[in-house]
Amino acid sequence: MFTKIISQANYKNISMTPMSKKKMPKFYKTSVALRTWGQSGLAFGVTGFVLVCYVTEWRTVLQYVPYYNGKYAQMDINEALDKIRETSNVIERKKNAGRDFQQERDDAIIADNLNKEEIINLVAGKL
Repeated sequence: MFTKIISQANYKNISMTPMSKKKMPKFYKTSVALRTWGQSGLAFGVTGFVLVCYVTEWRTVLQYVPYYNGKYAQMDINEALDKIRETSNVIERKKNAGRDFQQERDDAIIADNLNKEEIINLVAGKL
């Protein structure tokens, strides 16, 4: 195709400016290079993208892709629930650390002073 265009340009069938005649060989070289290396470049680009997603945290990179966002949304929900549970445990530990546990000590002293029969009667009476 290119040779046909160039031959027509050389035989004056197609009017071309001097700048166009200068650009045509460069365009041809570029198109040949793209045909030759385009698929390889595309393959390396896709592979590079996959490796970047692997090296970085992939859920951060792929959160905008609808398939991954829907598929792994449950994992994000579970992580959020785990954080909530952890926070509630920390709050409960801090709350318990602030208490003096006097009631628990009194219950332990009473339980030590009671014999087994009294404990059974006490538990049966509460039920």
